[in-house]
Amino acid sequence: MAVITWFFSCLLSLIAFIALGSLSQGFDIDALGVAAVCLAVTALIIRVGRSRIILTDLNVVVVNPVFTYMVPCAVVRNVEEEHALTLVTNSNERIHSSAFGSSLIDFLFRSTERAAMEVEAHVRRVSRKGTGNPVVVRRLARSWLADLYCLAALACAVAAIWGGNS
Repeated sequence: MAVITWFFSCLLSLIAFIALGSLSQGFDIDALGVAAVCLAVTALIIRVGRSRIILTDLNVVVVNPVFTYMVPCAVVRNVEEEHALTLVTNSNERIHSSAFGSSLIDFLFRSTERAAMEVEAHVRRVSRKGTGNPVVVRRLARSWLADLYCLAALACAVAAIWGGNS
């Protein structure tokens, strides 16, 4: 997954920088629009491509494009794998992981099923050790590179709109 993410991120970045490089010949609203779209899509690809599940000493950390969840193993009641890998807590909160979703790769290699078995085994193993803090923590996922691309896309879009009104 990482190879696909970085390939398309680099490709779209190259297209955006070529479009911005064409501004040396004069102001062009279309070039700014192309750069804005490429940079915005690159930000989205980076955020989606960095989705993952991390198994730590006492927690299962689910990193999604917008939120990161720290789920203590003691509160995980069940791990489902129907359409995507989903953690079900003791309070019936459902935490979906966008890292393992229904896709062609998942259909061929059964990655969601294998990940669910790995998470279940980790939860069983850790639940016997200790409880830890039994609270699910949700916070915004941080991706400095994706945020930088998003700001650059916004700047290009504003410049294109502002330049189009002149």
